[in-house]
Amino acid sequence: MLLVIVALLYPLSIRAQNGTTGRIDVFLADGNVYFVDALSGLSTVVPVSGGQNFTRVGNYVLYEKIQSGAIMRANTDGTLEPHPFIRRGIDTAAIRWVVSPDTQAVAWVTVSTAGESSVFVAGADGRDLRQLPISSPLSSPGAPLELAPLAITNGMTDFFYDAAHTPGTESTIYPRYNHVMRYSIADETFYPLPGEPNCPCSAAITPGGRIFARLEAAETAGGSGPFALHLWDLPSDAGYLIPAPDLPYSRAGDLILNESGTSAVYSAATGGQPGDALAETQYMLVLVDGVMGQQYPILPPDPVRYRPVAFIDGDTALLLIDMAGGATYKLDLASRELARVSDKAFLGTILVP
Repeated sequence: MLLVIVALLYPLSIRAQNGTTGRIDVFLADGNVYFVDALSGLSTVVPVSGGQNFTRVGNYVLYEKIQSGAIMRANTDGTLEPHPFIRRGIDTAAIRWVVSPDTQAVAWVTVSTAGESSVFVAGADGRDLRQLPISSPLSSPGAPLELAPLAITNGMTDFFYDAAHTPGTESTIYPRYNHVMRYSIADETFYPLPGEPNCPCSAAITPGGRIFARLEAAETAGGSGPFALHLWDLPSDAGYLIPAPDLPYSRAGDLILNESGTSAVYSAATGGQPGDALAETQYMLVLVDGVMGQQYPILPPDPVRYRPVAFIDGDTALLLIDMAGGATYKLDLASRELARVSDKAFLGTILVP
């Protein structure tokens, strides 16, 4: 049963936008994308079995076919088509993308079979498509480094990326970023970020690109926790370090910030290492209060990994996705009540003009 969660998700931000007559909630489950009319509850179902990396971009869902590597888009009218401007060439080994928080811009990195990375940005509909002047870093033979996207800001003003991404780390539990850089699309200028390069750890950016957050490992070289959180105000280069909590975990990721950068949350893992079937990994969620300068767990260790998606309801709750079961949950930060609000993974809301 599809549970429409319109009343629970993003009510304030959606209602605040004028010029819209309705909205479509987008879900993913069982090899299908569901476009659900929020008023009538009727669904348009698009089969997308054999896909991965499903991302809502503007008014469609972007994804990659696992077997062929083709980049596709699922549309609200139920049609499927090859993506019109993000395409895999015959010499393309990988394509990685990120979207802006408002989903109106997309940035992607293509990696050739020779290991060369190229970066492109565009509006969700292909407007302002351009290649950025960012090249692959120099590396030693046999250990090539690549570029990996981290974030693109609303308004397509800034692009943040890992300038020294290690190939193959996508198979680890959490994405790792070795050397985060900023390229200003608006003024065509590179800006080094404070504290970089850092440990191979998670990072996040606020929607406008003002606050840069970086997990910092106790064992910096190996990126092993527990983790402090460093917050940087980029216009002033002022930094604020929030000490690591006394918690028994060695890995962390899925870091997100609220819009103002005053709160953060991330997933932490303890127990078995990747590929070790004999030791069960336990996951927890850690909330960071940037005002009080404290970190504390908000979900106890559990075999289920909940990935934080967004702060909602005026930063009083979190939207979470069960990474194994694919269901969507709401976590009240005051009561710590975890409520299942959909049996499908929520991908976002499309506003209908």
